[in-house]
Amino acid sequence: MLTAYAGPCSITTAGTVIDSKLVSCDLDIRAGNVTIKNSKVNGLVTLDTDLAASSGWSLTLVDSEVNGGPVQRAAVSDGNLLVLRSNVHGGETAVHCGEKALTCKVQDSYLHGQYMPQGVDWHLGGFQSNGGTNVQLIHNFVVCDHPVNDVGGGCTGDINLIPDFAVVQNFTIEGNLLGANVDGSYCTYGGEKATAPYPHANHVAYTNNVFQRGVNGKCGAYGPVTGFDVNGTGNVWTNNTWEDGGIVLPEN
Repeated sequence: MLTAYAGPCSITTAGTVIDSKLVSCDLDIRAGNVTIKNSKVNGLVTLDTDLAASSGWSLTLVDSEVNGGPVQRAAVSDGNLLVLRSNVHGGETAVHCGEKALTCKVQDSYLHGQYMPQGVDWHLGGFQSNGGTNVQLIHNFVVCDHPVNDVGGGCTGDINLIPDFAVVQNFTIEGNLLGANVDGSYCTYGGEKATAPYPHANHVAYTNNVFQRGVNGKCGAYGPVTGFDVNGTGNVWTNNTWEDGGIVLPEN
């Protein structure tokens, strides 16, 4: 049974534990060793790694649900976080990890259910990083499942590694199920983008992931993966398969 959370929405006390609560506000994490467990948050959960003090802040979200609601922001962001066995939905993206995050790990979780109104050209995703390091996505179900809207806004992909603000490096993408959405371009973007400010990814490993085919057999509108360079330094693409069998090959 969840009870109403009556504490502060800005968490500034190290070691704070929110347990078995129904939270009805956006949580702003500004302390170390904060834990949210066995709870439901109707709002955003944010640890802003752009702030200078954030190197001393950290968050564990475990066995919980976050509904980011109808906003053009990620439901959970921006780093120094562990998301474990949690259901994250709403917002433009379920989980976002920023380029200044020290660590970011999402495991055994369900990222889905993005929000987008009609009349806007938003770019949705299950997980997104615009560059950074020390990111692990392990054994999750990640899907961008919102249909395209009346002006063409919709899903970029399930797992989107886009090097806009920093190099994509030291990423582990292991044992995930990537959901099909034929309204999204690809199911994953692998961190390589020639036209981006930081075009070349390194030490990005996709291993043992499973891709749903969807109605067109491609996972996304154009295919399962783009922007992954098998020849990039330290990059690995191993044993990534279709859900009905067969190897998924990376685009080089």
